Amino acid sequence: MQNASSTTKQLYLFLTACSGNWRNSIYIKCQSEKDDPGYLLAANRNGQPVILPVQRLYELTGVQIDPAECCGQLTEDGFAALYAQYLLWRLPEAEEHPLKRLCENTKVT
Repeated sequence: MQNASSTTKQLYLFLTACSGNWRNSIYIKCQSEKDDPGYLLAANRNGQPVILPVQRLYELTGVQIDPAECCGQLTEDGFAALYAQYLLWRLPEAEEHPLKRLCENTKVT
């Protein structure tokens, strides 16, 4: 569980990356867990992925996300293929779910 400071930072980084509107992000459908509503993907000014769980956005803002309103959609496999080299560099020993790990490793750059 993240503390309030890291949750606020994660929300700030995500909203900055998508220009304050979640509709400017890409919805990633979670394939591994049926109860997981998925993730939202935006890119920061350096092109690095900024990931926010849909459930966390809902908890923080009360906003229900409709994947059809996002500017695009990906599967987890599609995300892994698109960011394969980045994931290899950023999470070389990741045995866990890469999207969850990227959410936990949010840093201000």
